[in-house]
Amino acid sequence: MATVSNRLSTTDGAGRVLVQKHATESARQFLADAIAILATSVDFKSTIENLATLATTQLADWCAVFSFENEQTIRRLTVVGIEESIGANFQLETLYPLDLHSPAGPGHVLRTGEHQASTRITDDMAASLGFKPDELLLAGGRKPSSFLCVPLAARGRTIGAIAFMSADPERLVNETDLSLARDLACAAAVAMDNARLYHDAQEANRLKDEFVAMVSHELRTPLTPMLGCIHLLRTADLSGANFSRALDMIERNAHAQVQIVEDLLDVSRIVAGKLHLTMKAIDVVSVVEAAVDSVRSLAEGKSVHVITNFEDIEEPIDGDPDRLQQIVWNLLSNAVKFTPPDGRIEISLKQDGDHVCIQVTDTGIGIPSEFLPYIFDRFRQADEYDTKTRSGLGLGLAIVRHLVELHQGSIEASSPGPGQGAVFTLKFPFHRYAPGRL
Repeated sequence: MATVSNRLSTTDGAGRVLVQKHATESARQFLADAIAILATSVDFKSTIENLATLATTQLADWCAVFSFENEQTIRRLTVVGIEESIGANFQLETLYPLDLHSPAGPGHVLRTGEHQASTRITDDMAASLGFKPDELLLAGGRKPSSFLCVPLAARGRTIGAIAFMSADPERLVNETDLSLARDLACAAAVAMDNARLYHDAQEANRLKDEFVAMVSHELRTPLTPMLGCIHLLRTADLSGANFSRALDMIERNAHAQVQIVEDLLDVSRIVAGKLHLTMKAIDVVSVVEAAVDSVRSLAEGKSVHVITNFEDIEEPIDGDPDRLQQIVWNLLSNAVKFTPPDGRIEISLKQDGDHVCIQVTDTGIGIPSEFLPYIFDRFRQADEYDTKTRSGLGLGLAIVRHLVELHQGSIEASSPGPGQGAVFTLKFPFHRYAPGRL
């Protein structure tokens, strides 16, 4: 967290300006204390709690800090000054989730980016804070009388809100309170944004380390049997059959390593926007048959039965034949990989209105329902896919989806659940491209 603290310390000049502009000594001291808390703490959660606690000594009897995540979800980071019996027994997030479309409170402030102040706590305002009106009590059992909420904005985005309530009916929210609250929000927003940037950087480093480790493992995996076979060929007098098996193993693992490298290169091209198609009219049946032929020996080696069910397609489709074959091959090789011996894979081809439909169905290990939304994400694999026995980087389906989309097609995955197989459905339109590069 040192990075965040260092970045915050660069705002000392701005912090001094915030402090000096307030006339009263107590206000200046309050802001100085707040900026010190934000600049020195290494624990963001405790920093926000300490900041809210400090706010209850100067601005209000109650303070809550909210974050705005993915521009759609409001989350309470901390609440200070609530009646203890309510805080202990009231599950705020579960019973009264915050509503972005609320006419009052943090939802309104986050949606509009404008502050809100009131000298009366309405039922709508209580609900917007996650309480029933008769349950909203401040520490000591006091009823709140005034409310102030200001947005937390950083780099042109609203990233949260900070709210204050007071129990003193004689205390009205004035311009001094609003100015002090805005300055506090400004400092807090910098801290929140820097903490998020730090977290994102740490997560990126973690993913990079995982990726390097995974790629190293996957590239090394085919090398081990290849080196073993080469050693046998050099040192042992192998018979004809054993000699052929050794060569087959070397060839099979060399192809596996080439595929890993090709997948990595394809992902690099996708990220750089440099993966292009060479479009022309093609016979989709011959492309699919070529993909099936390329996996038959792999399926036979596992005693997996491959069944084809092709309808006559009356007209050619427009596409890149090599990339279309890659799409179908990837789906079929995945089906073989995840289907146990004596299992079955069926690939069907039919015309569906103005689309050609290619469907790959297997009786394999299936896909958990919670993983289906992420099945086409890069580097994602279901926990049930035992990577100790089934290699892969989790790139193939991500590449497939991108290639399908370049063809203006669609792909869907479905599965009844673990152990019940999976179905992948491809659809490509019959519209025409001019031959050439896309």
